[in-house]
Amino acid sequence: MKAMVLEEFGGPDNFQCKDWPTPEAKTGEVLIRIQAVSVNPVDYKMRAGHLPIPLPDVLGRDVAGTVEEVGEGVTEFKPGDEVFAVLFGPRSNGAYAQYVSVPASFVCPKPESLSFQQAACLGVAGMTAYDAVVNKAGIKRGETVLVAGGSGGVGSFAIPLMRYCGVTSIMSTTGDDESADHLVNYLGIDSNHLIYYRKLSLEEMETKVRELTDEKGVAIAFDFVGGDMKKLCFNATGFDGRVVSTVEEPPEFDYNIWRADVSPLFAKSGTYHFVALSARARNGGPGDWGVYRDMMSGLARLVEAGHVTLPKAADLGELTEDTIREAHRLLEAGHVKGKLVLSLG
Repeated sequence: MKAMVLEEFGGPDNFQCKDWPTPEAKTGEVLIRIQAVSVNPVDYKMRAGHLPIPLPDVLGRDVAGTVEEVGEGVTEFKPGDEVFAVLFGPRSNGAYAQYVSVPASFVCPKPESLSFQQAACLGVAGMTAYDAVVNKAGIKRGETVLVAGGSGGVGSFAIPLMRYCGVTSIMSTTGDDESADHLVNYLGIDSNHLIYYRKLSLEEMETKVRELTDEKGVAIAFDFVGGDMKKLCFNATGFDGRVVSTVEEPPEFDYNIWRADVSPLFAKSGTYHFVALSARARNGGPGDWGVYRDMMSGLARLVEAGHVTLPKAADLGELTEDTIREAHRLLEAGHVKGKLVLSLG
């Protein structure tokens, strides 16, 4: 089969369309003929070498397609079924290819109302948002929240999920007018609840959150960006507040949340929750993987029922060397509002 192969770490131009072994469905696996893929920030981090992986490799974690064959022991799928899958567990190769074989626990029926391109957006970003909002945050009806990074792929899923769970007031950071337009006109954020981080200092951003919450701070702050935005999330919560983050920090990140005399967590009896979506896939076994199907199915039901709107998606066309390179350039430059998708014939 053909695949976009990465043989050396570096820039987007390192992707090359090459022959790659066509996988077969092993015991417990599903072989998928890929119809559409979406790209995620973790993809360009792997490509650049920030997350070490053995090379050569085929990157990509989000796919939607048709079941080609099933391995021994797989009873919930059959050839011809339309599915979507996440590829951060054991798999034959990544998404940038014509076929992939993956354990059945990482595969879910595609909602009938969605195209392959739409279903390819559900995986990593949708499940990360679902884990953060539904599983980790413990939302109570009527609570107020702050979202750092609301216009990205995860944030675009998370904001509708928050509303479904009963949040009544949502504030979001934004960097420019394009992001602001996406947040207001697509995701329904009140324009008065936008916090322009490029125009305000960390202290000024916290002050605005306090003003919007009658000095109480938010009940929950979601960090989808990291760095100073993570600091804002800790500082902007009120008593018993929760911070939920999807972003790890480098060793030099200077912010101590563990020492009682300086930590905003200790001062406000707060809690911190970290979302590491692929942890079970990396460090667990088949008995630990059922949670992925549960999250995929739960998200798919909410989308199909109209409770959660899909993020805006830009379709870059057929998967080629040029389009995958362009997708990585756009994503790495931070110019993406929602998701980027590519199709296969």
